[in-house]
Amino acid sequence: MNCSCATTDYIYPAAGGKKIVLVGNPNVGKSVLFSALTSSYADVANYPGTTLDIACARYNNDVVFDTPGVYGLSGYSDEEGVTRDIILAADLVVNVVDAVHLERDLFLTLQVIDMGIPMVVALNMVDDAARKGLKINVDLLEKLLGVPVVSTAVIHNVGIEELKEKIRFARPGQPDDQLLKKIENMGTSLSRAEALLVLEGDPVVSERCGVKPGTEREQIYRARLDRASRIVNLVVQETGSSRDFATRLGRLMLRPATGFPLLLLTLWVIYELVGVFLAQVIVP
Repeated sequence: MNCSCATTDYIYPAAGGKKIVLVGNPNVGKSVLFSALTSSYADVANYPGTTLDIACARYNNDVVFDTPGVYGLSGYSDEEGVTRDIILAADLVVNVVDAVHLERDLFLTLQVIDMGIPMVVALNMVDDAARKGLKINVDLLEKLLGVPVVSTAVIHNVGIEELKEKIRFARPGQPDDQLLKKIENMGTSLSRAEALLVLEGDPVVSERCGVKPGTEREQIYRARLDRASRIVNLVVQETGSSRDFATRLGRLMLRPATGFPLLLLTLWVIYELVGVFLAQVIVP
């Protein structure tokens, strides 16, 4: 039995074409990437049963869908439910992640990997990460995730051509082995993606597939967050050469040797501004 939602055909791919779905957290650059890939008129329509607009456009023989920004596919909101259903009908996913907030974004990345859907990761905003003194080992990240990873700065049109090339090599990633065993032990005829969502307790997918939702959501999510943290600890290095003033100041404030003097300086400035300048000069 396959119960995937297949209502995403606003535009049909040409013969041999694929449905490519852009997925990511809010404000990671999906819409900019969508425009860069398609460079054409986008068909925008309400997703059935919602007020959400979904954009899609042709890319060669394929069709690209731009989904709402979400942090996961739990289905708690319309955005999550729509994104989940479009992913279930996808041939491959381009997951756009923010290089500065990699640990946060990797939860969704790992969830899609656990679903077994072919994917390419666009590691976006690498220029911002460099300014903040973050160096990311892209080759190691690619090895740990098991999918192609491309460094991009889509707002500056950096990495777009390489990403277009890597889309052809999208593949399923390296899932959580223990989670995969649980899915296999379910012994259902559901797809792996559907079985995972049922195991995570998704009520909509469970009802659609006529099965009882699982009760292991919290355990699965905690393990996925731990996995994202371990990956980031391996691939992200702080070089200490940040050119971002706020980042440099934050690091100085976290160190006892510089933090306490900065605190005293801040208190002195506040006193001089409020207690002296405002109280005695402006309001004598």
